[in-house]
Amino acid sequence: MLMTLLFGLIGTSVAGPVDVYGFGAKSIGRGQGGISVADGGMTVFRNPALLQDLEWAEAVIGYGLYRSDFPEGPNVYWDTNRDGLLNSSDDPLRVKSQSSSSDSVTLSMSRNVGSKVGLGINAFLPTSQFLRLHTTEPALPTWVMYGSRNQRFEIAVGLGAEVFRGISVGVSAELIAQARYRINATLDVAAGTANEEDPAGEDLIDYVTVDIHEMTLDLVPRFIPVVGLHWDAGVLAPTLNGLYLGAAWRGSSGVPVDASIDLQLNGSVFHDMEELEPMYVTLLMPVELSIFDHYVPERLSLGASYEHKEWAMAYVDLHHSRWSEMQVNVAHVTESEIRSQLIGVEENLLDDANDYDAVFVDTWSVHGGFEIFLPQIDVQGEAGSIQPVIRAGMGLIPSPLQSQGSGTAFLDADRMLFSTGMGVSHQDPFDLVPGPVSWDMFFTAHRLASGELKPTASGNIRPGAPVDGAAFPIGGKLWSSGVQLAVSF
Repeated sequence: MLMTLLFGLIGTSVAGPVDVYGFGAKSIGRGQGGISVADGGMTVFRNPALLQDLEWAEAVIGYGLYRSDFPEGPNVYWDTNRDGLLNSSDDPLRVKSQSSSSDSVTLSMSRNVGSKVGLGINAFLPTSQFLRLHTTEPALPTWVMYGSRNQRFEIAVGLGAEVFRGISVGVSAELIAQARYRINATLDVAAGTANEEDPAGEDLIDYVTVDIHEMTLDLVPRFIPVVGLHWDAGVLAPTLNGLYLGAAWRGSSGVPVDASIDLQLNGSVFHDMEELEPMYVTLLMPVELSIFDHYVPERLSLGASYEHKEWAMAYVDLHHSRWSEMQVNVAHVTESEIRSQLIGVEENLLDDANDYDAVFVDTWSVHGGFEIFLPQIDVQGEAGSIQPVIRAGMGLIPSPLQSQGSGTAFLDADRMLFSTGMGVSHQDPFDLVPGPVSWDMFFTAHRLASGELKPTASGNIRPGAPVDGAAFPIGGKLWSSGVQLAVSF
């Protein structure tokens, strides 16, 4: 019954923004982590076992700004005039390096059930787009770890419970949508012949008709599990009071898209000549495409924290991400065929032009930070005393992109983040809720290591090659800032 209720509350989700920017003002402000730090109901994405620590029902709303700034690269060779040839008549292509902003509203609802169980739901809602599916051309420079990965809605529901004294376990789930897209269309082309009015045959195409018979988009749910563990070491001995350990495992996730395109091309010639019978040619081209967007790897997280006399806390997290199974958002032809009743066509004539050669490896990333609770400030009125807190932290996230072939231009680099935050908590002066009210804000800056990707075949005029053999610059930065309000009741 409990699991039925749990999964019934889940909505559409894909992982991504939470991994890049974190979730919750407290966690982001102290370095975007805290696998063993219990700070209310905003732990469902991080470690659901921490939900057992809830003492109140809690509602949280926040707003964040998320921006990126990547260096502009050189112009590249491309068939910009779309004549099927790559030559001097094509203007160089300027590839946009900046990704769209992913400002968002964050929501959390949680509550305790007795003294040993907690339930929570966390949601990340982008304000500019609900979900973006975007495929990448491997030959063009692409920031493979960013882009549309941050343009999506996320939600997860979790449960945490203390099963033994000092030991808690938790489970949560994210729901992503597997997309299936089908299109059935017919293209009719009629060609005539040269005549007295058009001796050069410049207007051979008499008409072109496009008939879209059917388009279908199905969203099929897929569940991504998260399992967490939390241990209060202080139950073993008084000397360990304040030491907490945590671990969490999450399965890989993403949005797979299976596209089925059934195109029929009908052509007719000599249809305008009375002395000749029209000739009809039909080509049937069913194509199956496979796309995988918003990939987030399987991850194992380990964390430890220490709280000293309820006035200071420090933590460190380690994350092992299985990037070796990376699936880039490149469309692949998985099955294709050309059939014709009149023209003989060899099997497997259609080739996939989006093949790429890139190696991704598993990585270990580290996050650390602290919180310091300043002395309480007594104020007049119903608010009682105000408890201020300051936070800071940092993290190092290595790039999983190890190597790539000459036909790709994937860009990425090691990333380091620095964060800071502050907050205050007080009693509700209007007596609307019995528990504390908290206001928190954060700011993070992410810096990518500088470098460059040099073309392996300098001087060649090929699609995607930089003009004049220039290198693609690597580097840039991300930053985020936001505020959050939490009320306990």
